[in-house]
Amino acid sequence: MARLQAAGLIAPAGQAKIDAAQRDGSWAALDAVEALEIPPDLAAALDANGAARANFEAFPRSAKRAILEWIAAAKTTPTRAKRIDETARQAAENLRANQWRQPGRRGGADE
Repeated sequence: MARLQAAGLIAPAGQAKIDAAQRDGSWAALDAVEALEIPPDLAAALDANGAARANFEAFPRSAKRAILEWIAAAKTTPTRAKRIDETARQAAENLRANQWRQPGRRGGADE
């Protein structure tokens, strides 16, 4: 981004959007997701659900990232709690929450 700015390749309207996103926090909203940081509420749910933590940790990076982004995108506290519960329950069964393709199932990645 700095190279684009230094080269003058960002239009004023684009720079205004970047500035606004940096002010309101949305610019860095997915940094923790990209780093695969497990939020404390999800960690507690995974730890409380048998094999959920081990299964979740074994998921591919792309699946973990998608799940973490899905949880982070929840607009309300009840929705976030529901997504965390679903993630932990499904991880205990070695299933990936919010993923329409599941390995080992008809139409899954293993076919």
